[in-house]
Amino acid sequence: MSTFQNSSATKSIRTYLDPKYLKSPIITGTVFLTAAGIITKFIGFFFRIFLSRIFHEEGLGIIGLISPVMMLVHSMCAAGIQNSITRFVAAAKKEKTLEAYSYLFTGTVMSLLLSSLMAYLVFTQAPLIAIHIIGERRCIPLLRISALSFPLASLHCCINGFFYGKKSASVPAISMIVEQSVRVLCVYILYKVTVASNANLSLSYVCMGMLFGELASALFSYIMLAFQPNAGNFSLHKTLSYKKGLTILSLALPISLNRVCMSLISTAETIQLPKRLIVSGLTSSEALSVYGVFSGMAFPLIMFPSALTHAASSLLLPSVSEAQGQKDHRRIRKIIYLTIGFCFILGVFCLLVFFTFADLIGNLLFDSTVAASQIRALSFVCPFLYMSGALCSIFHGLGKTGIAFLFNLSSILLRLAFVLFIVPVTGFSGYIYGILCSQIFFDFLIILALRHYIIYN
Repeated sequence: MSTFQNSSATKSIRTYLDPKYLKSPIITGTVFLTAAGIITKFIGFFFRIFLSRIFHEEGLGIIGLISPVMMLVHSMCAAGIQNSITRFVAAAKKEKTLEAYSYLFTGTVMSLLLSSLMAYLVFTQAPLIAIHIIGERRCIPLLRISALSFPLASLHCCINGFFYGKKSASVPAISMIVEQSVRVLCVYILYKVTVASNANLSLSYVCMGMLFGELASALFSYIMLAFQPNAGNFSLHKTLSYKKGLTILSLALPISLNRVCMSLISTAETIQLPKRLIVSGLTSSEALSVYGVFSGMAFPLIMFPSALTHAASSLLLPSVSEAQGQKDHRRIRKIIYLTIGFCFILGVFCLLVFFTFADLIGNLLFDSTVAASQIRALSFVCPFLYMSGALCSIFHGLGKTGIAFLFNLSSILLRLAFVLFIVPVTGFSGYIYGILCSQIFFDFLIILALRHYIIYN
């Protein structure tokens, strides 16, 4: 009996490591995106070190206050539509090229209209948003500059969704590098010019870098799309489809609603966290500094290894959708097993590294003991944080966007509860506890929902 089990286990491992399987688009695509993700994370990591030296902790905290607004706009205008384009392009038959381009152009027009509207609203209402919602007047110019990048980001996302659906990860991978490189270069040039002229440094430089980065990546993605076979054979008049627009909305709305609700709650969390830290005994400047260390130093470092899981997540959705369309439950089960195993092992490894070398990393890279303590505390989140994004992509690939929305909503509400009720008592450590508990809760719900594929097949 034992011999039979060992031979079965060996056979199972060999099927996962079969050369044909390793040459599949999901593996090769993950390699492309992983390489690009590592490069962009590497650039972004040292970029944040550079920002921490010139703008310091409080400046990073102010920059972090506008990130929920950016997330909210992206959720409303691009996230759901991009996933829909990916799913429907992946499901389109190879001989029906027009159908794939129809989904792309229809979704892109919808996304551009929404993002242009949001850009106008944010630009004109920046004082209202900054003063009465965020509670920080210095965010006004940051919001106005950021608003100009909304349509560019939407165009970039939709074209990337098309290439993900085609399982061609090279273009999205290179566009990530282009965006990050141009962003950093722009900020560095502005910094050097300012120092040379003895002028005052401005936080707006960060948003200007983001604007030019989005412009560069959108131009690159559009040029790559123009070189696709048969791309020039279809006009907007032929490819725009009211029916396909409704089809895209049917999948995009639950995803967008999910992201919008999460963004709204994240916005409330971001606004309330400094206020609740003040209630715990910190001054306003200290609260912004602590949040700046978290958003600009500790958390980006913890997210650095997620380049591996993010790359896999981007290609899990079309692969799972394709397998579901073919009713290949064995393949879905295999994808789930590999995803859980890889993400958890990566997370445990990162936990050990960050926990052991937190002081060295925090003091050497950021010259901050606060960053070191936050890195050590956040290390326990790694196994669950890395797993959640990949499992959510699998769930979206199965078309279970509504259930994924409920799981995400429950998780982020739990974290917000920690901000409102635990942080005033325990300080910033209460926020770390909230992140850990919410990630464990979310992963538990997703795995429980996937038990049909994990157990019964």
